[in-house]
Amino acid sequence: MTPMRKELRRAALIPTLALVTGLALSSTLAVAQDDRYRPSSFSSLGAAKARAFGADFFVDNRDRDPHGTDVFDAGFRFRFQLGEKTELFANIIADRVVALPETPAVPPSPRDLIFAGPSRVIPGVYVGEHPYLDKRGDASFDAFVPGTIALGATRTLRRDEYGVSVGLSGALIIPLAGSLNALRSGANSGSVDFTLAGLFAGEILGGQSHGRLGFTLAGNGSWPDRSFAVNGNTVETAETNIGLGNRLDLGLAWIRPVTDSLAAAVELRATKELVGDEREDAISPVDVLLGVHKTFGRFTLAASLLRHFRSLPSGALRVNPLGGAIDLSNVSAADRNAFLAQVGLGAAAPNLREGAHIVAIGVTAATLPAGAVRIAPTYTIRSEHNIGYVFNLTFRP
Repeated sequence: MTPMRKELRRAALIPTLALVTGLALSSTLAVAQDDRYRPSSFSSLGAAKARAFGADFFVDNRDRDPHGTDVFDAGFRFRFQLGEKTELFANIIADRVVALPETPAVPPSPRDLIFAGPSRVIPGVYVGEHPYLDKRGDASFDAFVPGTIALGATRTLRRDEYGVSVGLSGALIIPLAGSLNALRSGANSGSVDFTLAGLFAGEILGGQSHGRLGFTLAGNGSWPDRSFAVNGNTVETAETNIGLGNRLDLGLAWIRPVTDSLAAAVELRATKELVGDEREDAISPVDVLLGVHKTFGRFTLAASLLRHFRSLPSGALRVNPLGGAIDLSNVSAADRNAFLAQVGLGAAAPNLREGAHIVAIGVTAATLPAGAVRIAPTYTIRSEHNIGYVFNLTFRP
C-alpha cells in the first residue's frame, strides 16, 4: 500500500467520526429488528422471511502486526432463509491481497532447519491467519489470489415478543488456494477450519444490537516445519506442525436508524488466538468500526472506518530466535549443497524441500555463497497506521 493511500485513509478519520456522531445523536427513532441493517464485519442473526435471499459484495481492509502487514479482502456473501429459523450462508474471499513492507526478519514456515548438533524448537513470529506469508508471493489485486470459503448455517433458537433473538452458527472454512505461492501470498493456512458461534440480536437505545461469540478449531496447516540434526553422516529428522492456534472471536454491533433509509453504526470485533511458546509476538487485535448504512431500493450500502487497537509497540526491539543462523533460501541448489558439504552439514542436502526456507544453524563459516544471508540477532516491531475500512453492498431481490 502506498504512503499516499495510507495518508488518505488517515485524513478521512476526523470527518467520518463527526458524521457518525451527528447521525447517532440526531434522532430518537425506535426500531424493530430490520434485516436491511446487519453488521458489516461479522455474521449475525437476521429477521428475513422464509425463502428470502440476500447477496453482498464486501471489501475489508486492515493492518496487522508485527510486520506492518496490510490485509485487503474482497469477496461475496450469499444468504438464503431456508425456513423461519434457519439460514444457509456462503462467505467467499474471492481476492486476498496481503502486503508486507519488508522481508520478515524471522523466516516463516515452511522451514527446513539444519542443525550442526542437536535440534531445538525454533518459534515463529505471529502472523495470524497467514502463517506462510513472506515477500516471495504476490501482493497485488490483479493477482487474483483467493482466500477461503465459509459454508454454514445459522439457527435461531429463540425469539421473544420483545424482539430479542438468540441462536447458533456453524461453518466449515475451506481454503480456495493451496499452492505454495498462494500461501506465501497470505491466502490462508492451507487447511480446513471449523467454527461454532453463539449469536444474539435485540433492541437497545433505539437501535439494533448484535453479538457474536465464536470458537474456531484450526487445522494443522499444509506445510510443516522440518528439523535436521546432523552429526557427520548421520541425520535425525523431525517434522512438526507449525502451531496454528485455535481462535476465539467476539463481535458487537449497534446500528441505529436515523431516517427510513439511513442508519449509523458502531461495531467491535476482536480475536484471541490460543497459541503457546512456539509463537512470538502473538497479539489479540481489536477493531472498532464507525459507519453509516444507506438503503437504495433493494440495495443497502454500508461504509465504515476501522481503527485497530491493542497493536504492538512500533519500534520495539526483539531477540531473533534464529539470530546468527544462515538463510540459504535464495541460494542455488548447487551452491547451497556445496556450502553445506563444506561446513559438515552435507548429509542433510538430499532431504531438503524445494521452496522451503532453508536455514543452517550453528555454522560459523566466514564466507557465504551468493544469495545467502546471516540472520541478524534482533529485529524491530513494525506497527504503523492501524487504520482501515470496510464496505458492504447488499442486494435483496
